[in-house]
Amino acid sequence: MNRVRSLVLSLSTGYVLMFFSEHLFWARARPGDTLGGWLATWLAYSLLAFIFLSAVHHYRVHSLEALFVAGALVGWLGEGVLVQTLYDLFPLQISWTGLAWHSLISVCIGWYGLRRALAEPGAGRATVWCLGLGVFWGFWAIFWRVEEPGAQASLEAFAAFAFLTTAILAVSLWVCEMVDPRAFSPSGLSIAAALGALLVIFYLGTLPIAPMAIVTLPLLLALVLVALARNRACETGDDVLSLPGSRPLRPKALLALAIIPSAATLIYAAAIAFDLRWRTNWVVYLVTMPAGFLLFGASWIRLMRRRRVCP
Repeated sequence: MNRVRSLVLSLSTGYVLMFFSEHLFWARARPGDTLGGWLATWLAYSLLAFIFLSAVHHYRVHSLEALFVAGALVGWLGEGVLVQTLYDLFPLQISWTGLAWHSLISVCIGWYGLRRALAEPGAGRATVWCLGLGVFWGFWAIFWRVEEPGAQASLEAFAAFAFLTTAILAVSLWVCEMVDPRAFSPSGLSIAAALGALLVIFYLGTLPIAPMAIVTLPLLLALVLVALARNRACETGDDVLSLPGSRPLRPKALLALAIIPSAATLIYAAAIAFDLRWRTNWVVYLVTMPAGFLLFGASWIRLMRRRRVCP
């Protein structure tokens, strides 16, 4: 039963990560998108989710600094193994998008922060959180009208995409709660199989394209694992899978998620109405790219300075 729960939790968490890392990033359905492609992407993110959740569980990730460092596993394994963008414009790509988007936005803000907000007893925090995400989505989407003008989405297409993907997000978050993240207990064999799959992809797909990955990726992952090992030796609290301090997620709280596509669509509608052609991606990049480096560095140092718990 625990294996089934771990699988379901990985699949549902995989979509949460996919929503924030892919749907929010690309901001609309692209011309080449297919259902099969989305399913393959979901499975890829579910694999990353399994490894991420395993790290959270094993290394007792409780604090935000430990969560940000653990989130780097999603970013660097995704961008450095499943695709090879980690090695473009090196070393800036270490942060963008592995840290600046995946760890900060997808993991800390989306997977963790949104769940915490929805679990609060009142609707205020969830409303603010969802409104902020929607405004960000709509603001970010403006630049795609400039970047790919021939493939820009109509208002109707953007709205349909935003509401559909957010509805699936609501289902995924509900499934996460029904399964109970605290029940996540992966076996050593399943972890070895997941890591083995990534190793095969790395050897066959990444190294032929980016030979520098043989040195770069192991060094980056070593930084993560050293800090997380220190965290495990020092942490006495529960890991974040139990959402300490929050009440169980209420199904009606998920209604607040409708604010996300609503706000995003309103902003996108304004961009079309006023023919806004802003390079909003540069605003996000210039803020989050250095922030990714700073947050990782500060988080890593704080974890390494922690004192070990006496046995």
